[in-house]
Amino acid sequence: MTIPTTDFGPGDLATAHDPYALLASVRERGRVLRGPGSWVVLGHAEALAVLRAGAARSGFIADIYRRTLPAGAARDEMSHRINFLDPPDHTRVRKLVAKAFTPRRVAALRPYVMELSRALLAPHEGDATIDLITAFAHQVPSLVISELLGVPPEDRDLLTTLSDRVSALLGLAGLDPARRDDAVAAAEQMHRYLRELLALRRHEPRDDLLSALLAAEEDHERLSESELLSLAATLYSAGHRTTRDLFSNGLSVLLRNRALVDAAQCGELGSTAIVEEFLRFETPTHYVARMLTAPLALGDITIPAQEPITVMLAAANRDPVAYADADRFEPRRWRADPAPPAPLSFAFGPHFCLGASLARLEAETMLDTLLAARPEIALADEALVWRHTGLFRGLQALPVRLGGAAARLMPLS
Repeated sequence: MTIPTTDFGPGDLATAHDPYALLASVRERGRVLRGPGSWVVLGHAEALAVLRAGAARSGFIADIYRRTLPAGAARDEMSHRINFLDPPDHTRVRKLVAKAFTPRRVAALRPYVMELSRALLAPHEGDATIDLITAFAHQVPSLVISELLGVPPEDRDLLTTLSDRVSALLGLAGLDPARRDDAVAAAEQMHRYLRELLALRRHEPRDDLLSALLAAEEDHERLSESELLSLAATLYSAGHRTTRDLFSNGLSVLLRNRALVDAAQCGELGSTAIVEEFLRFETPTHYVARMLTAPLALGDITIPAQEPITVMLAAANRDPVAYADADRFEPRRWRADPAPPAPLSFAFGPHFCLGASLARLEAETMLDTLLAARPEIALADEALVWRHTGLFRGLQALPVRLGGAAARLMPLS
């Protein structure tokens, strides 16, 4: 059969007024397309098949960074990122991380997230209009990941700024030289800080994730210094950015529908279903890349081995074959029996996001606390401005009216 083609490239998303409309128009040509630089997969079932395939690899991305970045912290970090490792290294590192980043450690953070959310909301009185990202949605995850890793609170803003600068390297193909140099310099500064913090934890272990990662052992193997530094930097970056964006992006949609807000506040709709719809409807990370070690058949089309594949997570999450009325924000879909397939916002398979459970816990707790404390919250009458790199999409600000006097915020007993 003739393989359908497209001129679309992931970089086109950065300038699209509505990336979901663009992706829908691309999908009209086919659910699997040959693009100018890679295969493009847009259907949910097809994306899931690629992500869970035993032949799928992402190590070729690390190879690109090894070839294109100068020697130093940035190259070490990007070439050792856990999501860019292939077996057997990925299998080994993932097992070691799992020993430290346990469900118990994540669940134990819930009271802290609740107290923190209440404390951040408490100072804002009356019918004030605030940027909820600056005041709340950015603050909570950045403080939580600092608490989890054992980063002193006074250093949180420094590491947040540095990690945001380094994250520009994730769009390396379209990065201008000045931003690349800035990202490389930020990586050097961040790694100097993390190296000192790791050295301190070696001598004075604490009940934090960095200490647990240092102690993790499997079959007499431990994480190398390069792996530890890359993991710490990756966890810090993803740990605040992804949660900030999934919460803010989704909340901007929820607040347009007062009936849904009321349903959430009265308990008809739980935060678990709402956050799941946040993830599906306004995906923070729009795509991931893979390459196959063996051909993979997707319907009538077979993707050959050793050719790049762009898996469009945002398109899969709005696939009308997988989700009824896919372009409508409807949290109640997650209460159906059977429920629709899970959104692919955290990818799937061997590289399923390590921090998915933490991101969900934070977003659910933040939502519950916000709606309880500010039941009259509403979007301010200001245009929303998006920042979209192609890979990542999030709001620059989320102006909201808090609506009347603050509800009393009782501390946890």
